[in-house]
Amino acid sequence: MRLHIIIPVVNERENLRHLLPYLAGELAGRGTITVADGGSTDGTADMLRAGTQVQYLSCEQQGRAPQMNEAAALDLDTYDVLYFMHADTRPPSGFYDDIRRSVAEGYPVGCYRFRFDSSNPLLAINAFFTRFPRALSCRGGDQSLFLTRQVWQQLGGFDGSMQIMEDYDIIQRIWAAEIPFRVVPRSITVSARKYRANSWLRVQLANWKVFRMYKAGADEGEMIRLYRRRLRPW
Repeated sequence: MRLHIIIPVVNERENLRHLLPYLAGELAGRGTITVADGGSTDGTADMLRAGTQVQYLSCEQQGRAPQMNEAAALDLDTYDVLYFMHADTRPPSGFYDDIRRSVAEGYPVGCYRFRFDSSNPLLAINAFFTRFPRALSCRGGDQSLFLTRQVWQQLGGFDGSMQIMEDYDIIQRIWAAEIPFRVVPRSITVSARKYRANSWLRVQLANWKVFRMYKAGADEGEMIRLYRRRLRPW
């Protein structure tokens, strides 16, 4: 199985510095890692071009959806599975075999549960609910997402026009197409930096409000502005 790991970034140099060697070691030549950069100004490009065993892609358009789509189009026919993840996460050791096994068992799409890099008991509650596969509000890009090339082509990728909530949109389209979907019963580790910069309650309220706006068909600009008003940068 040839795996293409795709990481959309803007100014994630420090997270990548720790993540990429780990991913390369786990991948062990069985695929490629592409960092899809939406305009970083923190030296990300220089770090990667200095010798990291990773493809660097300077994307034409900023935004996770278009960045991920552009990276996925690179040599698409040479990969069996695409695996999208965020720079501030770390999948468990053996993730390659988890994905290979899931596909072999008839699950061409899937994600992980998650846990935070924090002992905050309130965050443990959030993590608990990520084990339920049909709970849309408990899905999200932090859990990462793998799709076979065939499913990716069937869905047409992420909606490149979306500035926010593109991960929820593609999950809904996967469910609508009745494609078997697995939540792997292991956890990817997610940074709690957003919660440390704000508070559990502030983040929960902002997330819930934006999710309800998304379900109601609200303007994306309004959702983005709400996030920026209610949460400090992380």
